[in-house]
Amino acid sequence: MRRMLGVKRNQKYILIFCIAAILIWMTFVWHSQISGYSDERSSGHAGNRKLSVPFGKRGLKAEGKTFRLDGQAITLISGAVHYFRIPEEYWEDRLLKMKACGLNTIETYVPWNLHEPTPNNFDFSGNLNLVKFLKLAQKLDFLVLLRPGPYICSEWEFGGLPSWLLRDPQMKVRTLYSPFFEAVIGYFEKLIPLVAPLQYSKGGPIVAFQIDNEYGSYFNDKNYLPGIKSAMVKYGVRELFFTSDNGDGARKQTLPGVLKTINFKTVKSHFNDLLTIQPNAPLMVMEFWTGWFDWWGAEHHTMSLQEYGETLNEIFSYEASVNFYMFHGGTNFGFMNGAFQDDTGYHADITSYDYDAIIAENGDLTLKYHKTKEIIEQYFPEMKKADVMLPSPILRKAYDSVATDQCLPIWNTLEFIQELTMDFPQCMEMLDINDGAGQSYGYTLYRTEIAGVKNDNFQVGGLENVHDRGTFFVDQVKKAFVASGKGASNVIGLPAPGSEKSFQLDVLVENGGRINWEHFDDQRKGLTGKLTVDGSDVKGWKVYAFEMKQKFIEQIAVANWATCTKGKELKSPHFFMYTLEIDNAPSDTYVDMSEWGKGVVFVNGMNLGRYWAIGPQQALYLPAPWLVKGKNQIIVFEEMKPAHMLKFSSNPKLTTN
Repeated sequence: MRRMLGVKRNQKYILIFCIAAILIWMTFVWHSQISGYSDERSSGHAGNRKLSVPFGKRGLKAEGKTFRLDGQAITLISGAVHYFRIPEEYWEDRLLKMKACGLNTIETYVPWNLHEPTPNNFDFSGNLNLVKFLKLAQKLDFLVLLRPGPYICSEWEFGGLPSWLLRDPQMKVRTLYSPFFEAVIGYFEKLIPLVAPLQYSKGGPIVAFQIDNEYGSYFNDKNYLPGIKSAMVKYGVRELFFTSDNGDGARKQTLPGVLKTINFKTVKSHFNDLLTIQPNAPLMVMEFWTGWFDWWGAEHHTMSLQEYGETLNEIFSYEASVNFYMFHGGTNFGFMNGAFQDDTGYHADITSYDYDAIIAENGDLTLKYHKTKEIIEQYFPEMKKADVMLPSPILRKAYDSVATDQCLPIWNTLEFIQELTMDFPQCMEMLDINDGAGQSYGYTLYRTEIAGVKNDNFQVGGLENVHDRGTFFVDQVKKAFVASGKGASNVIGLPAPGSEKSFQLDVLVENGGRINWEHFDDQRKGLTGKLTVDGSDVKGWKVYAFEMKQKFIEQIAVANWATCTKGKELKSPHFFMYTLEIDNAPSDTYVDMSEWGKGVVFVNGMNLGRYWAIGPQQALYLPAPWLVKGKNQIIVFEEMKPAHMLKFSSNPKLTTN
């Protein structure tokens, strides 16, 4: 009996041993497949990889002063390209051009405010299909640096943060303030499981993740970055972590095991800062600014080809890795431009995010592109991509001008907007619309009745509560325009229709774009407090949220349009409707708004973006995928003065009138 027990025991041990051996063999095969997959990509940027790389060595590592991918030295030559600023149909065009230039990596931000427009309602479809974009990058043999936020800056509305956060009067973004951090967790709980399977260690292209963005320049909570990192790990991030800052910001906080990278336009002082802070790590400039962004009322910003080439040569002379910011800028379609505030006041960014980048907003290859390719091949001959063919040129056309006599005053569109009533004005974020998420973008109209004033003129106070631009109407006739910011008056005098006579007062307030840098918790828009008339609080308001979403544009398109005379100053904002007929396959074009005043253009129901006569942008980029063969509907919302015709151009107009 004991012998039988011993035999059974031995059989049991043999069985366990066999199972263990099989599991070990399967694990080895799985690891080999992962490494074999990496090798099969034959990118050339990491050398000849072995078919079996030890598990701990797989992926991108910062070892001493060298980046290693699967144990072999690599220089990351990366370009910033934002999927959400480019029509989905053009993703491959832009990426192929980057590949042909010699890049081995791409970088993109992820905008929270687009992916979660209202709480717990997520959108990863169409132009926001991040997974599709990442898989395309993988197909084209790119590594990926992913910067998922939650804050991204990027001259993007509110730095990518959703406006509904501001419904909390005590909100403190970019801290561990519970309502903010719980919202971040809800976002990461959805986002990270989508991208985690695309990590390099799992056979995907993502080799590194950034923790928030440039937090050293803000630094309001020492526990914030560790908290964000922990959340990312919790939901599945396993690759290299990094932060990016300027030299001063990089000194603020060090996270164990997290690589510091630097952002700049000039090299030596910034690299010296980084070497002082982090002497035994690879040098990487996460944002080498290839140009600069533009804002309304300023000149178009550029970086000379000579300065650009000298700076890139200097970066490579340090044997550093680089991410070109931007390699291709794209467009701030809709109301998604950011803004900033400095000593001179509030400044909203323009619709174009051309950035004077290496690939232009419309996809053209610039002189910087050819200089970049030349310098990369000088330092990295193996990067020469003789086998990468540039895609066929994208055709552009200046379509014939179109005319219309159809117009629709803003007052005739109120029937399509929910009317809200309240005692005192509320900012757009606090309005009870969108299932309790408030209004995020666009314009807000505030209407009240004034019983009468004693004089022929009256004083409106509380203008410090107008954010960002307010137009005042008396009985639907424009009387004044005010803007928030430094030097703005808190009181304005307006003419009354007659003493003791009641009249209607309307205030149309535009959210010009929330600030994306430093000033965050006060970014509520519309009327953020009371207005007074001759020193008394005005009570009793009707409020209309002009979000100008696609449904609204479709509704007004079939409204009763009037016949208008154009070319004259408008007494109130109007919509103008045009039909562009295209006989063949559509081409890219620009809508030339140089003879118009200020407003927004909608093409086939989609928001192309803002224009303003003060420049520097005078034409809006209209990609062919937004157009159709046949009839195209174009609606222009004009605040000031319409042109006689709607014109088109084959070239951008980034100048100042």
